[in-house]
Amino acid sequence: MTELPGPSLDLEITRRVFGEEPPRAPAYSTDNRAADLLLWRIAQAGVAFKIQELDGKHYCMLWHGSGDSDRRLTTVSSESRPLAISRAVLDHFSAGPVPATRRLRDASSRARA
Repeated sequence: MTELPGPSLDLEITRRVFGEEPPRAPAYSTDNRAADLLLWRIAQAGVAFKIQELDGKHYCMLWHGSGDSDRRLTTVSSESRPLAISRAVLDHFSAGPVPATRRLRDASSRARA
């Protein structure tokens, strides 16, 4: 995965994962607080995560589903924590619809109201 950190990646996450089209997105890929917000938002839809740093590299693992037919696991590493989280989220949601995606979009709509 070669997405560079910055506004383009942040907007892509906002579009694909949350179905939003804002002029600007939170700095998910470069800011730890924004990355934490991203994790919180996907956790609301039942996506679990684990973040780990090992030998200067940051790893983000995301998973959801409890049965063999609906389980999905994504693991990504990067030089920074926010970038590992951002790439993992984008990859996880790009693999096809996550069953709880509707809840993510509904939660986003309620938050804006």
